[in-house]
Amino acid sequence: MSSAYYFRKWKNVLQSLNTIVNLDLEYQDTKAHDQKWCDAVERLSGILGTYIACYNDAVECLHQNLQIQKTLYMSNIVDAIVARILELKEQLRKLEGSCYQFLGNSLFDHKLTSYDVEFSKLSKQHKRSEDIEEAVNEAWQKAKNKSEETIVNTEEERPSENITEKLKWWDDAETLPEEDHQGINMTKIYEVAEKISEESLERKKMIALIQAHEKTRQVTKLCTQQKQRRELWEKELKGILNPPARKVLRERSAKIVQTVMRSYFKIKREKLKLYKREELLQMRLCEKPKNEYIQRYKEIEQRNFETYQRYKNEWERDCEEYMTDFKKRRGDEIAEDFRDCIRAWFEKWYYEAKFFYDIPKENQGGALLIVKEEIPTPSEWLEKYEAYLEEKKANKNKTALQLKYEKLAAKEEEMMLKREELKKKKIEAELLKKIMKNPTLHPGYNYPLSKKIKHLCEALEKYDKDWSDLDFEENIDVKEKYVKNINEDYLCSVAKTEICTESGLHMRDELKILKKSLAEEYKNNEEIMPTKIPEKLHRTKKTRKIKPQTGDISDKLLDLAEKDVLKEYPKTNFADFLGDFNYAGDEMRCSLRSPLPFGGETRTIWWERCREVMHGFRKVLLVGPRDSGKTTLVHIMATECDAILYELDPLQIAVEDQTAEHLKQLINDTAACAKVTQPSVIHIKHINLLFASKDYDKYVNWYNNNTYWGVMERKHLEDRLQFKARVDEWNEKTKKKKQRNKAK
Repeated sequence: MSSAYYFRKWKNVLQSLNTIVNLDLEYQDTKAHDQKWCDAVERLSGILGTYIACYNDAVECLHQNLQIQKTLYMSNIVDAIVARILELKEQLRKLEGSCYQFLGNSLFDHKLTSYDVEFSKLSKQHKRSEDIEEAVNEAWQKAKNKSEETIVNTEEERPSENITEKLKWWDDAETLPEEDHQGINMTKIYEVAEKISEESLERKKMIALIQAHEKTRQVTKLCTQQKQRRELWEKELKGILNPPARKVLRERSAKIVQTVMRSYFKIKREKLKLYKREELLQMRLCEKPKNEYIQRYKEIEQRNFETYQRYKNEWERDCEEYMTDFKKRRGDEIAEDFRDCIRAWFEKWYYEAKFFYDIPKENQGGALLIVKEEIPTPSEWLEKYEAYLEEKKANKNKTALQLKYEKLAAKEEEMMLKREELKKKKIEAELLKKIMKNPTLHPGYNYPLSKKIKHLCEALEKYDKDWSDLDFEENIDVKEKYVKNINEDYLCSVAKTEICTESGLHMRDELKILKKSLAEEYKNNEEIMPTKIPEKLHRTKKTRKIKPQTGDISDKLLDLAEKDVLKEYPKTNFADFLGDFNYAGDEMRCSLRSPLPFGGETRTIWWERCREVMHGFRKVLLVGPRDSGKTTLVHIMATECDAILYELDPLQIAVEDQTAEHLKQLINDTAACAKVTQPSVIHIKHINLLFASKDYDKYVNWYNNNTYWGVMERKHLEDRLQFKARVDEWNEKTKKKKQRNKAK
């Protein structure tokens, strides 16, 4: 794929992203105000759609990028876009009260369609080590070989029939009577199974799917027409039916509809031409590709990855050579300058505070903080020390219990102030809620302020500062490989940092000698030497690093592969989860009806879930009837995260293996392998069986004969009827009570 094409595309992405950010900031600065709830939702949804469309193009450019130095800048911009998208989704959830967003009408102003704002892929993938990858592949291969051996053995163990004796019927055909004659009965019709190719099977499947969609469309249209006809008939009988519009108005509205549709289809035709051209140039797949095309694109991706890795190794080698050369030429001179700077810092502390401040530790910044002047000055330290001495003098006669109670009282007072602030905010929210229920006092909806757009603006400014001039020149090194002169300042700063840390380690010995001589000076003058102010230690959680031990888990992986727990899954994309968008969802929500999400909305939500799992979120519950695509969604998650799939199915476990020890061992082995082979996905099928009654067979029979949704609907209906009966009873009682009071 052409690096020049993606270079131009990235420039267009930056241009459109700047336009979106400016519009977003304008809405926040002017505090865009919408009186109606639907208008506020439409404004937010439009901005969200433009960010998603920009994210798809940016991710494609990032994955196809062959310029080493640009990768960090591009990934920072993509991460900032993702943060803003998630923030907008959260704001829409608070506004609408639902996790699903319907972006139908909000995209018209931005000249986008629902398929333009559909997430294509994740921005990052975590790669596991080669040793673990080899161990998993070896386990799969051994399990396959073992299954093939068992199949061959079972075929050999079958009793062999003497076929040749049965086939010698023609030798004795003349001697045998007619009734005992063994031959082919020509009168009998033998049925031959028709062999169908995979392409024709796939074609038949797609034809059946199209027929089902068409039947659904016709039935939906018929039901809608009946409903509309009945509503018109009811209005006509009641006398509230509006007269038809004038012919002039209808013709004008038809012309507007024609203009809009013609412009829409013109844009669509242009996009189709663009996609076809990109498909011919092997840059995009417009239709579902065949196996040979998939293999070719995989080879191209692998070639790009190998090229990127080669460029990266060359760039790292050049950087190391430059840094070593810089250290040889100017290392001693820079180290001496750093030592002089630290000695001057010692001298300043001695004359101003008669004390030596410690050199910060390496995990706190090291001696580099002294050069940057990010350490407290002697005058600031003296003020803190005097306050510390006064506090120590005041607490001298207090016991440890009294000090503890004072700390608790101060903490309680702080918590009380926080509670009061929360109470004020709660009262304000309740008051706003009451005002919003009154149409005359409704304040409207303000465009919410963003906390994440600041990072996006910073990432764009940083890229523009470092790369705008180079992109304008359009050299070959800017599109591919790396620019040699661009990193010199950065490499010099890294080399200076390393030299500073080394010189800081040497200056710690000088600091010990100075402290010792200062203590002797205070002792000779019979004065008390200032002590170090105790600092509160901030506890840091130690992250436990899991060491990949392939030797310990190779047997477990093989055992899980033989039990069909370690699965080989088909590579699945988001587009493989079939389903359209609910185009009427936003209109239904505006009319205060709850719309159902279709496949398009489910794919959008599933992108969030895949990203959460990649960033450490552990559990996702999938609920739905049979053949609704739950397994497909799991395969999509495993493919997008490049994960190893472990599948646990309670129905596939043999009866003799349903013991507590065996199940515990199976779960422990699966968890141990999943930890080592990260990223990994554990798919537990039929999880409701784990919480079923003890009578296992009875529950399985019930599960097979009853659908989950039917039982839930019946239960929901019973609850509603009971609630309605109680409400009617209570209304009847209050009515009788009012009548009695009126009579009195």
